[in-house]
Amino acid sequence: MEKVKRLFRFGGEVDRKTEMTLNVLGWLLLLFVWWLVPKMGWIKPTILPSPVDVLLCFKTLFVERHLLYNTGYSIFINLGGYLQAMALAIPLGFIVGLIPFFRHLVSKQIEAVRFTPLPATTGIFMALFGLGLGVKVQFLAFGIFVYLLPAIAQRVKDIQTDDHLKALQQTMWTLNASPWMMMRHFYIPSVLSRFSMDVINLVAVSWTYIVIAEMVNAQGGLGSMIYMATSRGSHVDQLYAVLLLIIFIGFIQDKLLKLLDRKLFKFKYA
Repeated sequence: MEKVKRLFRFGGEVDRKTEMTLNVLGWLLLLFVWWLVPKMGWIKPTILPSPVDVLLCFKTLFVERHLLYNTGYSIFINLGGYLQAMALAIPLGFIVGLIPFFRHLVSKQIEAVRFTPLPATTGIFMALFGLGLGVKVQFLAFGIFVYLLPAIAQRVKDIQTDDHLKALQQTMWTLNASPWMMMRHFYIPSVLSRFSMDVINLVAVSWTYIVIAEMVNAQGGLGSMIYMATSRGSHVDQLYAVLLLIIFIGFIQDKLLKLLDRKLFKFKYA
């Protein structure tokens, strides 16, 4: 009885086994509600197919729609966009965050760029980079870049509000540490260890932008498969199947990035 009360206690905690049980129960409940809604006719199966129909259509996606190839195509774009965005955002973010001239010269403009409605810029990217794979990678890289650049600049600024980091910074200054030593032993580990969570949190956003990019001049990828499914009303089950696959890939990517974060910044979890 006490264990049941603990489940509903305000601000309470449960043991690991109970947590796992509730997680599984939550997924089963979601699947049951999903199956029940079209079964009872509350929503037409042409709008919300049953999970059984969605699961069965994966065979068609593998055989006729080249699901493996399209999945790999989208993952390649995702990784390419992330790597290119970080390669630009990290050094520029440190420059903007650490050097007053650049911080006051462009910081407001960088913050303003975040509000750009990216779907409206697809025509510009097509004019600049053509209609091939490159335009999709560049579009995604830009979408990630406009979030990461102000994020890393803000992480540098956050040092001034963290008493522990500020004390460590002053200690290194007292010891006459060179700018390179400050960068290597203080700024890079302290900033990147916090900035990594900004990268992880953008996983969901990146997959949204991939779908938008691949719908333009659809040549492959999961976004292209969504476009094909939505242009044919009788294939709504394939639409849901691809959406579930994207959610699954994003979930796995999130877990892998968090595992990498633990490996790279062990001191953060000590």
